[in-house]
Amino acid sequence: MVVNIIKSLKEKLKGLIHATNRYPLTMLFLIASAVMSAISINHESEFYLKLLLTFLIGSLFSAVAQQLYERFLIKASERVMLMIGAVLLTAVYYFAIQPSEYFNIETGTKTGIAIFALIMAFIWIPTIKSKVTFNEAFMSAFKAFFITLLYTLVIAGGLSLIIFAVDNLLFSVNDKTIPHILSIVFTLFSPIFFLSFTPLFLGKKDETLTTKELMQREERIENAISYPNNLRILISYIIIPLTTVYTIILLAYVLLNLGGDFWTKNLLEPLLVSYAVTVIIVYILSSELENKFASLFRKIFPKVLIPIVLFQTIASILKINEMGITYGRYYVILFGFFAIVAGSVFSFMPVRKNGVIVIVLIILSAISITPPIDGFTVSRVNQTNLLESTLIENNMLVNDKVISNANASIEDKKLITNTVRYLNNMDYAKDITWLPNDVLNYNKFEKTFGFAETYDQIDGSQNQGQFFSLNWDSNPIVNVEEFDRMVHMYLNNPQNVTKFQSIQIEIDGLNYTLQEKQEGDDVSIHLVNENNEELIQFDTMNIYKTILEKNDLKTLTTEEATIIEENDKVKMSILANSINVYDSQYNADIYIFIKIK
Repeated sequence: MVVNIIKSLKEKLKGLIHATNRYPLTMLFLIASAVMSAISINHESEFYLKLLLTFLIGSLFSAVAQQLYERFLIKASERVMLMIGAVLLTAVYYFAIQPSEYFNIETGTKTGIAIFALIMAFIWIPTIKSKVTFNEAFMSAFKAFFITLLYTLVIAGGLSLIIFAVDNLLFSVNDKTIPHILSIVFTLFSPIFFLSFTPLFLGKKDETLTTKELMQREERIENAISYPNNLRILISYIIIPLTTVYTIILLAYVLLNLGGDFWTKNLLEPLLVSYAVTVIIVYILSSELENKFASLFRKIFPKVLIPIVLFQTIASILKINEMGITYGRYYVILFGFFAIVAGSVFSFMPVRKNGVIVIVLIILSAISITPPIDGFTVSRVNQTNLLESTLIENNMLVNDKVISNANASIEDKKLITNTVRYLNNMDYAKDITWLPNDVLNYNKFEKTFGFAETYDQIDGSQNQGQFFSLNWDSNPIVNVEEFDRMVHMYLNNPQNVTKFQSIQIEIDGLNYTLQEKQEGDDVSIHLVNENNEELIQFDTMNIYKTILEKNDLKTLTTEEATIIEENDKVKMSILANSINVYDSQYNADIYIFIKIK
């Protein structure tokens, strides 16, 4: 047994060394990524983060270049040219992300799409004009990914526990030790380990192999693309039946709502991508299976996928007429088009031709991240033009100056609200000269446009955004002499809370805790003593209801903004500094004054 373990370790080490020699430029980029990661851990900076992402993208470009060389080329000079090309493309990526001051959602989304496209190209290239199909190469990568994931989690978890034990039992360890170790595991070990499982597929330079060498190579390839029996069972008898049930639910929804809500509410849109991805992956994984479940799945599901995705894509396109193009809807529609093409390929072409979908995927990915036709540029131009045209129609934009108009229709109010909020959230508003800066701050929106932010609620009724702030100028002094302590808290609705607040308070030598707790869909504040006995509690929704329902003004005095909660043990005064409610979201900045009786 020990001999087998040692032999296995030697094989793994040999594989890692072989991967290092096979992908030299990739190794350099990964080492650079590890260095940048270490630096960014010690010195957080957008500059180091951009370099880290650049080196990771470079490692993918170089790995794809190596796959191209192995499949089609022979000369060492050709390999060097491909490496130079990979370096140049990496430089293009670096300069492309420079205009953004911060790593924002646009940079992150485009980088993610580029990474995904490069990974798919890495898998697909060895199958071009090859006996090995894309399905088999995908299986090889699929197995390599999950084996790498298992090893990575075990090593990362084990090393973290060791450092934790040393820190707690032996001597103090720097708090950045674990991040540094995990950085090396994820940026160096994991990708190299994954590459060690990537077989050297047959290419042009292998035409001179002897019969023995060719047989050995083909045996290694066969081992890499072979179907594990457990995965065969998992796909055939668990995943396919579950996908079937899920599909029946989606089909039922589509058929039952074709005449009404389906085209307006778009409830299926968030599920579209996940469903299509599931069907496509399961189809590819089941392509080499020969059993009744897999065969029926391959015959039926691509044809079911097409109408589901087609109807939802049409619904998303129709939604553009109402709310314009956002980057999210752009990518949903683009992916819908890809899913329709994939379903058509699966339905009408041989299984061996599944690699065609990768060509479509790479082309669409390139389109979606290349200005001026990328999702973010298209959405910015569309939303800006939509806002401008709506304001002009309502005589609210004259000589590049916004004129308030409280008489605009409800639909136009919603449209103006949504476009302004989208442009502001995406940081595009600052580039619109006629739109005031910080238009969503405090009550500036209402002053600018003449009405409060207006949204659709779930039941279809209109919900105008409400904001109020305390007018400190009218009364800058708050009498606190009767209270023992003041606590400042920022409240949010529970859907946006990842960790509820717990504040320790000492009054007259006794310890108390002010706790934020979730009560159903609301949040409540509890004051407990050192024996964990509750002294008083109040529902934070009372703040919103009391102040927003009883006061029409946007700025209030301290008396109007104060709520008293009292019992025989505690008196608590809540002073709301500001409250913001919009689109079923709410938050508040409050001061709590506490008196223990």
